Amino acid sequence: MNHHAGLLAEFLRLRIDESGKTLAVLSKQVGYSTSQLSTHLSGRIPPHDLVTGLIAVTVQPALRERREAEAVRLLRDAKHPPRTAAKPLLPAQGTTVSVAQVQAEQLQVYERLTRALEQEGQLRQAAENSARLVWVLLGMVNTLEDRVRQLAGERDRLAADAAGGALEAARRRIGRAEEQKATAESELVRAREKQRQAEELADRLRQEIEALTDDLDRLRGEGSSPHDQLPNLAAASPEPDEERDAAADDIDAALARATAVNDQDADTIDRISTEITGCPAPTPQAQQLVPDNPLTSPDTANKSAAQLQEDAEAAAGRGDGPEAARLYGVLTALSSAYLGPDHEDVLANRSHHAYWVSKAGDPAGARDLYAALVTDRTRVLGPDHEDTLTSRHNHAYCTEKAGDPADACDLYADVITDRTRVLGPDHEDTLISRHNHADYTGKAGDPAGARDLYAALVTDLARVLGADHEYTLTSRHYHADYTEKAGDPAGARDLYADVITDLARVLGADHEYTLTSRHYHADCTEKAGDPAGARDLYADVITDFARVLGADHANTLTSRHNHAYCTGEAGDPAGARDLYAALVTDRTRVLGADHKYTLISRKQFDHWAMKAAGA
Repeated sequence: MNHHAGLLAEFLRLRIDESGKTLAVLSKQVGYSTSQLSTHLSGRIPPHDLVTGLIAVTVQPALRERREAEAVRLLRDAKHPPRTAAKPLLPAQGTTVSVAQVQAEQLQVYERLTRALEQEGQLRQAAENSARLVWVLLGMVNTLEDRVRQLAGERDRLAADAAGGALEAARRRIGRAEEQKATAESELVRAREKQRQAEELADRLRQEIEALTDDLDRLRGEGSSPHDQLPNLAAASPEPDEERDAAADDIDAALARATAVNDQDADTIDRISTEITGCPAPTPQAQQLVPDNPLTSPDTANKSAAQLQEDAEAAAGRGDGPEAARLYGVLTALSSAYLGPDHEDVLANRSHHAYWVSKAGDPAGARDLYAALVTDRTRVLGPDHEDTLTSRHNHAYCTEKAGDPADACDLYADVITDRTRVLGPDHEDTLISRHNHADYTGKAGDPAGARDLYAALVTDLARVLGADHEYTLTSRHYHADYTEKAGDPAGARDLYADVITDLARVLGADHEYTLTSRHYHADCTEKAGDPAGARDLYADVITDFARVLGADHANTLTSRHNHAYCTGEAGDPAGARDLYAALVTDRTRVLGADHKYTLISRKQFDHWAMKAAGA
């Protein structure tokens, strides 16, 4: 990243921060995916339309013209950096330079280059340490919140029993836990700031290293450069600390280690910052701690990692998403503190945590967890490892569920390429990613593209898994769905007719998929210009929906609404009026008088009542 591109990225990030808008919101406003925005805001030179577009949607009108002029100037400098005067390659006329002088200058540049490389290595290591520490401290804060909650429950129970000395001891334990939580939050602020400072200084050094490398190459002529043989400066990974006994002592020890890592990285960053800029890095200010309100919870003992694992698996087994997410979050924090963030068990726990965060109803949180996990699994296991590819698939899935189907399409396109290369085009995981890619292509606004992707997928699924496999039948349903959305209801009607026959034979006439496809078959029949045929199809499916799902089920009521509409369109407005009258009564009872579906049916009743009256 050149210096001017960095200045432009910083300028644009500041405008975004001032606007308070998220990347997901900006993505829709400027027409670039969130991943593309992240890339350009990290230092890649953006196109002119993106720069002006970001200014237009983040800056208030009074300042917009000036901010756009500043941004365009920074963009011009990034594309065409001002040239600096190069050192003369030959001595000026009338001067003589001895071989010894040239060698002395080479040695001086080499020493500066070596020192810069050492500093960059130290800063990159400090940034990595801080990134890992941020993850550990986030988990620790979560653990301490649970601990304070448990201790508060114990304190309240003892207070109710007037337990004297035991109550005082409980209060002291709560005080200690709250102090530990405050310390963890303070160290978290420090770690995040140290990571930012280390990355900025390392980027600055990288520019100096490139300049020194060029200088050394010029001085050496065509020969080899000394920096080609520089030693590997990567630091060794720290050994995991020994596990402690008491829970509070464990937390104190973990916090002491976090403080020590922060202090060591701070010393490194301050020393290098002083050498480069002449002053140490600024000290981050911890956020003010606001004490929690009194909490109550069951009085439970601290649990071992094995017990937490068992409880998390049990919560997952019974489908309790929020509890499974909480337990896996605690387990991840504890295992990371003692095994190290790169241990295979820690990575597996992080995967379970992200999965259950999604199941608990937070796809955006799961998306971010998977994004971090993909980075770490790629680094630890390699980009082609099965677990890395699975995490990338899940990251794309949660990206769409969080409201960004376009970005999810891009992510799936990439993972499909790699799964095809690593696992093969016929592997089940490859085919599943293709199914999701096709669906999200349609949701991103390209139904014709989705239709064509499903057409190809159906062929491959039938060949690999068989024509009667559930995946094949499901993809045939989606193929019909996107055929209709692409503007061909008659073609969709025929596709639905075919898949209904096979769904009924393979899964059963009363299976949810069979009934759903019958509903959409009727819908496409009406859209293809046959309301009478659709009316009869809806009449049949309503009977089966009511028998299988119940008369008050949403699918039953929706099919009744469409049946009434098709009845009117087929030339029977009085029949449509009566059907809507009954439906309004039932929707009012089930959904309420002010529900939007009740109001829609009431409006249709008024419409067909007027038609039946000859108005």
